[in-house]
Amino acid sequence: MPNNTSFQVQLQPIGKRVTATPDVSLFEAARESGIDLTSACGGEGSCGQCRIVLLSGEVTPPNLDEEFILSELELQQGERLACCTFARSDLTVHVPRESLITGQRLQIASDLREIEPDPLVRAYSLKLTPPTLEDIRPDLTRVVDGLAEAYDLQSVFAGTAVSRTLPTILRENDWQVTVFVRDREIVGMVAGEKRPLGFAVDLGTTKIAAYLVDLATGEDLASAGAPNPQIGYGEDVISRLNHVHRNPNGGQVLAQKVRETLNDLLHELAYETNITLDQVVDACIVGNTAMTHLLLQLPVRQLATAPYVAAVGSSLSVAAAELELEMAPGATVYIPPCIGGYVGADHVAMILACDLDLESKTSLGVDIGTNTEIALRKPGAAFLSSASCASGPAFEGAHVSDGMRAASGAIEKVRITESGVDLTTIDDMPAVGLCGSGIVDATAELYRSGLINNRGRFAKENVRVGNGRFGAEFCLVPAANSGSNRDVIITQKDVNEIQLAKGAIHAGLQILLEATDTPAEEVEEVIVAGAFGSFLNIKNAIAMGLFPELPNAQYRQVGNAAVIGAKWMLISREARRRAEKIAHNTNYNELTTYPKFGRKFALGMLFPETINK
Repeated sequence: MPNNTSFQVQLQPIGKRVTATPDVSLFEAARESGIDLTSACGGEGSCGQCRIVLLSGEVTPPNLDEEFILSELELQQGERLACCTFARSDLTVHVPRESLITGQRLQIASDLREIEPDPLVRAYSLKLTPPTLEDIRPDLTRVVDGLAEAYDLQSVFAGTAVSRTLPTILRENDWQVTVFVRDREIVGMVAGEKRPLGFAVDLGTTKIAAYLVDLATGEDLASAGAPNPQIGYGEDVISRLNHVHRNPNGGQVLAQKVRETLNDLLHELAYETNITLDQVVDACIVGNTAMTHLLLQLPVRQLATAPYVAAVGSSLSVAAAELELEMAPGATVYIPPCIGGYVGADHVAMILACDLDLESKTSLGVDIGTNTEIALRKPGAAFLSSASCASGPAFEGAHVSDGMRAASGAIEKVRITESGVDLTTIDDMPAVGLCGSGIVDATAELYRSGLINNRGRFAKENVRVGNGRFGAEFCLVPAANSGSNRDVIITQKDVNEIQLAKGAIHAGLQILLEATDTPAEEVEEVIVAGAFGSFLNIKNAIAMGLFPELPNAQYRQVGNAAVIGAKWMLISREARRRAEKIAHNTNYNELTTYPKFGRKFALGMLFPETINK
């Protein structure tokens, strides 16, 4: 095969595309593009640390080093050593987190109020008398009687999973235990006096954010995040649903992948806080309709085609053990209700945490992601209105030449001046690509500087516009200054991808306002939620036309509101009641049914005629 042949290698879940030639290993190709893989041997094939998983494409067969280090089963499952593997076609490769030296920045914090806890699971400390020949009550009966005597809890019971643990825990701890009770059901028991803890999760299409919470106090004990491992099977929701449809075990594989990551997060949080997993007695997981369906292995074929109907729309309480989550034996996972289409539990959680259901002014809530959900609240209206638009993964760095997720070396801020380009990268490392906020900044700056016109076309006559392999392009960082030893660029195709994403969001907002007879002038507040929204330069987002003109609106960035909503529902019965009411009292608007959608989408792709240059 000629050495001048090159292949595109998509590294997931970091969202980076690199170029590899037939004579360059995937380890070297990644390193040359600024993606450092773990390797104690420096890529010599002896340490086994640079493990990857081949998802699609053709590569060279395993060599003797790989056959020695990797088991036959691992090789059958697609595992390889990056330093021993050479591309023979375009590839999609999964890079496990442990194979990466630098991780992805995952925004999990938020800026929203706290609420009073009123958890479903409570802790009761017991000191019981051991059985004797005169008192041979069964262990469970002894615990139930103890709860009745000490706390006046009546009619308490336990399932089989919990009952299996009682004899050992009671006898190994001198009959002094903490019993966790949900309503009248014992869901767990631990030695001594310990707190009941909860697991709040925002299961995003691209990222997963999690909190470990003290149920009694509502205190956040620790937080963690991880990429959604399903990205390796499709960056967008439809690709994943199609994978399930095409592969008999596709649903099981995708569910298993995300469940393993949730367990990894549980272990990470437990290690950080020095607790045992049997203290984690309750969970709330939110996500869009497709994400929760995939987690629960519900049928998804009907979600992939119009009219996009959920298998289940009501809230669900599922045994944690059924989802293979390593929590207390009787722990449950609460999945809030969805609203319609892909507007799911995460949107309900966002509305809840932002108090949009309680707003006294005309407010928009916009949670920007691979799917962007929008909610509108008008004073005096009995119902909220919501919509979802497929903004795509461009704001996560996908489908952009040098796009990447928010990892070390990603450009996150850009300012184009007459003398050059001023930029900021994550961790102040040499630039290797652009994350979402950097892509928005770069696009807005190209327009402000006259380097692209209002249709997004490069001004080829401008001396600062180059002509690259794929046509017109602008160089943000020359190879000599980058972390990948090659130019970091933004191309005409990249601008077009951003136009598609912003056109969808712009059109979605406009149509939702029209559908509810809400003049743009009436909107008083725009709440921008989501991890991407946390780092977004609002001024540049408005300048490039991501939002329609809302002359009287104040913009507020609140961070990851969905995970805060999940936390609220974890610690508060009232929050769950509000969530149920939100889902019932929110009208879903399917944008594609509006005759004007196509035109508004096309107009939304244009850049505003007026901009502060």
